[in-house]
Amino acid sequence: MKIRGLGVSLILGVCSVVGGGLTTAATAAPPAIAFGELPLAFDASLSPDGKQLAMIVNVKGTYYVATRETDKADARLAVISLGKDLRPRYVKWVNNKRYVVSVEKSEVYRGTPFTVTHLFTKALDEDDPKLLLKPKIFRQFNDRVVDWLEDDPDHILMQYSNEQFDPYPDINKVNVETRRSHRVLTGKSGVERWLTDDEGVPRIGRGKTDSGAERLRIFDPVSERWKNHSDYPGLETDTPIFSVLKDGVELIIGSYNGRDTLGLYIYDLVEKRQTRKLFHNDEYDASGVVVSTDGETVIGAKFVADNEQTELLGEYGTLLTTLRSKLQGYSVDYVDQTNDGNTMIVRVSSPYDPGGLYLYSRGDSDPTLLQSNYNALPSNDIGEVISVKYTARDGQKIPAYVTLPRSITETSQLKNIPFIVLPHGGPYGRDEKRFDYFAQFFATRGYGVMQMNFRGSEGYGKSFEQAGRDNWLVMQEDVEDATRYLLKKGYADPNRTCIAGWSYGGYAALMGAAKDTDGLYDCVIAMAALTDINDAKRDLRKYRGGRQAAKTFFGEAMKDSDVRKANSPVHVADNIKVPVFIAHGDQDENVQFDQFTRMKKALKKADVKTTAMKFEEEDHFLSRQENREAFFVGVDKFLTDVNGPSEYMSK
Repeated sequence: MKIRGLGVSLILGVCSVVGGGLTTAATAAPPAIAFGELPLAFDASLSPDGKQLAMIVNVKGTYYVATRETDKADARLAVISLGKDLRPRYVKWVNNKRYVVSVEKSEVYRGTPFTVTHLFTKALDEDDPKLLLKPKIFRQFNDRVVDWLEDDPDHILMQYSNEQFDPYPDINKVNVETRRSHRVLTGKSGVERWLTDDEGVPRIGRGKTDSGAERLRIFDPVSERWKNHSDYPGLETDTPIFSVLKDGVELIIGSYNGRDTLGLYIYDLVEKRQTRKLFHNDEYDASGVVVSTDGETVIGAKFVADNEQTELLGEYGTLLTTLRSKLQGYSVDYVDQTNDGNTMIVRVSSPYDPGGLYLYSRGDSDPTLLQSNYNALPSNDIGEVISVKYTARDGQKIPAYVTLPRSITETSQLKNIPFIVLPHGGPYGRDEKRFDYFAQFFATRGYGVMQMNFRGSEGYGKSFEQAGRDNWLVMQEDVEDATRYLLKKGYADPNRTCIAGWSYGGYAALMGAAKDTDGLYDCVIAMAALTDINDAKRDLRKYRGGRQAAKTFFGEAMKDSDVRKANSPVHVADNIKVPVFIAHGDQDENVQFDQFTRMKKALKKADVKTTAMKFEEEDHFLSRQENREAFFVGVDKFLTDVNGPSEYMSK
């Protein structure tokens, strides 16, 4: 009998993206070190005429930018190395002969860790890339492009200031070859981000003042002067603005319009009112738009259900929607396309297939693989992922995903299997039904994995999101209720159920164990975990806007210092009664390293059996391959030491 566990039909076996047949037989589980490999296919771009291809690829832990002619798949690649210290962000052709590549690196400035970004420029006939901006001061962001100016192949618009720590950047027109620039618009107080129309004209500016007050500035199409949002009824400082249409006359905005979810609407700046609805889903928030190449027509709305969806608005069709219709069950994400829209690069994957980057042209029967994401994670080693919902203690339905070991093929097997409860980070992000290397690592070790979108997760409407943001205790309860659901149903082995997470997920794992009075958990795994909320609030204040962020990020329930202390793992470590694995990078900007060192000391003082791993010159995400590999090898050994080998691990 095929699995119908957890209330959802589960059919094992998937088809390959291009050709191939049905795969059902499980093979030996990939070694733990295989999950530490950085993605091989990081990003790619096509030149405007489609004749040149650039890709960022990982080779043994170092990223390179490789270029070749698009139609010469066997041609020798021209490559440049980004080195060990630079992490890639994206690559983009700015004309048919020149591309830019955005990178970041961790730096400590005046005792505080920062992630600093840069933009390099390189032509095909040049030997080495050059920094597009050469700051003479410490400037954190040197790669912020406001507009690519598709009609001007020699220039791009960038936002930056030439004054140290000036938060209100000018807009500058930068020559991508000579690297000369001139100011187009002087920065305005309170404006930290700019938005242009399809002609490259600045139309929207938004950000926060030094006092923390939000500001929204609008270039009025009638008076041709900058005005405050208060001149436009219905526009607030936090109104999402997705795009600017018709020479700055119309805005595509996000609006609840009296409903719980966020929809897409047109706001007319001349009429000063919301004029028409484009899209509104009663279950999921709108997350973006698809606009025609001329920038005049909205042809699609984006939202995230189990994964990203695009609903076409009217009788429109795109190359992307054509490909998605061919690849049912796969996530097909836009990466880049040619100016004429006839050739596109997409990232294709599924919950059970790591996928990769593909090239697809209009009229092709199938997409062509450019580069797979991983070397040693074939899809027939990957566990099945199913959507579920469980009921929290107050009756709220919580959406979640369960990943099962590949060896689970019958309903009768879905009983008393070892489980990992895996809350996501953020905490205000969300999990989707797509390939997740962290979850799949545990599944290949023979564990079921439960990932829940607890309240506070985005995309499910305002009330669902605010319930968690206002009260971190509710988020913790939702995670605990997921564990109780697994145990009550008999799916999870009560003697081999652990909780794990990264960042906020690591915090939730440690707090889950600290509040566990019923023996729910048998071990804890916490990577880059927040451990002291009061200390984290102080760390936030080191950064611009951090004081205000510290007031709002932790929600109403955490306003009291004593409540924050009682809900900080470092202060309740003596309540943890199970083995703990913790790890952290020493250059982590998101959760600073002292959160790890203090937690390690607290666990030692509480006599908790602890495995701790420190990673040098490492960030929040384990961006160095050797460190990520060591992490997964360490977690694998920890799980085996605590629970023994799982009988559900493929041999």
